[in-house]
Amino acid sequence: GKSPSKGWDKDNDATMKRIGIPLWMGAVIFFVWLAVLIAVIVLKDVFDVENIYLDIFETMYRIGSIIFGGGQVVLPMLQDEVVPGWMTDDQFLQGLGLAQSMPGPLFNFSSYLGAVYQGVPGALVAWAGLFSPGIILIFAIVPFWARLRHVAWFKAVLKGVNATAIGLVGAACVILWEAAVSTAADAMVFCLAGTLAVVFSIQAPLAILAGGIFGAILHEDAASLGQVPYCENAAA
Repeated sequence: GKSPSKGWDKDNDATMKRIGIPLWMGAVIFFVWLAVLIAVIVLKDVFDVENIYLDIFETMYRIGSIIFGGGQVVLPMLQDEVVPGWMTDDQFLQGLGLAQSMPGPLFNFSSYLGAVYQGVPGALVAWAGLFSPGIILIFAIVPFWARLRHVAWFKAVLKGVNATAIGLVGAACVILWEAAVSTAADAMVFCLAGTLAVVFSIQAPLAILAGGIFGAILHEDAASLGQVPYCENAAA
């Protein structure tokens, strides 16, 4: 009888061709992404169209189009865009903790941001805006990938871009640290959650739950421990 199918083979270009998107269609899809990006920016910033849902979609689509390096990298950009216009800094950080404790990609955080700002319609528009660029560009690039991945200069560029993305993730962590950690109690919660996740490989929802319980115990309305500025800058 026939041998079982090998299935997906990342080293075989024929595997990529099974997707069935020709090069010309990939180019068309790319220009669709670009046209939508230009259109929403022009409508909002040039023609000054006043529509709250257009504002939400433009913000999310623009960020989703220029971000690279994963969900953590997008956080400082989102924070700059939505705080304080859409919500407070505390609401942003609380939503981040909630999103991290849920299954699925961090980009689902966009739904929370839209919901806090404009309810369920805002959540749907924000989710579509942030996810759309990545989905569109995946289908645009796939037809070219089988050829480009064998080009030496392209592979070198990808290595550099990946290293840059790691640096951006590190920078995002530093920015979030400055925004979220203001007291010694905050720092202790950070150390607990970080130790559980990195050293003991505890899953994010459980690490966040443990951090939440520990933070509640340290809170000024409970044991009131560590309620002093973490550093002089935090006190300022």
